[in-house]
Amino acid sequence: MMGPMKQRIGAMSIAVAVAVAACGGSDAPGDSAQDTTSTAFTLLPTTTAAPTTTAAPTTTAAPTTTVAPSTSSTTSTTIVQPSTTAPNPAVEALVLSGEGIGSAGFGADPDGVISYIASYLGEPSNDTGWVDPLTIGVCSGDELRLVSWGVLTALFGDVSTVMSGRRHFFAYTYGDQGEIGAEPVGLETSRGVTIGSRVVDVTAAYPAATLNPEDEFTPPFFYVNDNLRGFLTGLDDSSIVTAILGGVNCGI
Repeated sequence: MMGPMKQRIGAMSIAVAVAVAACGGSDAPGDSAQDTTSTAFTLLPTTTAAPTTTAAPTTTAAPTTTVAPSTSSTTSTTIVQPSTTAPNPAVEALVLSGEGIGSAGFGADPDGVISYIASYLGEPSNDTGWVDPLTIGVCSGDELRLVSWGVLTALFGDVSTVMSGRRHFFAYTYGDQGEIGAEPVGLETSRGVTIGSRVVDVTAAYPAATLNPEDEFTPPFFYVNDNLRGFLTGLDDSSIVTAILGGVNCGI
């Protein structure tokens, strides 16, 4: 009986010794217990989770500032610049004809005509006031007045082929042979003839118009009717219009 008992006690002693050795934490190299604890401390590298700070590259979201290319839309909006080619209101309204200028017909009240034209061209550049016709030309009547906006001149009087007995609008001249291209630029007849139009353009617009050579008093001119005609630089197709006359202007 004692033999087996001693064996069990001896085995227990060995087990206790091994347990004590395991708890003793020896510093000797190669100790398996030290290896086990060192393995446990290698959990520290989990602090390498800090590399999650590499999330900083999310700051690369800054490239969203590349929305600046949206400023390229300004280039597309500048395309609307062609709207600056919109028709000139004065050119559209002040159409030259054998009946007057735009809505201002021959025979109309002078003050109304002057205000109408000024609403498009501004204040007149010259106004003679009411004067004796003989101080300016050979017009009939007792009073004559010339009001100009650059090279456009409206004639007013109290006697003309239109009527007599009261002041009225009876003629106009547009253009100056010595100042081709002067303001107001672009006024034209109802058929598109303007200062600078060629003779070939005039005859296309007015097939019945006649072309007349210069004489000692006047330069070459085209004639549509008594109330619409104009001066030219010559009679060949490439010659151009230098002035347009409406109404009977009595030599002015």
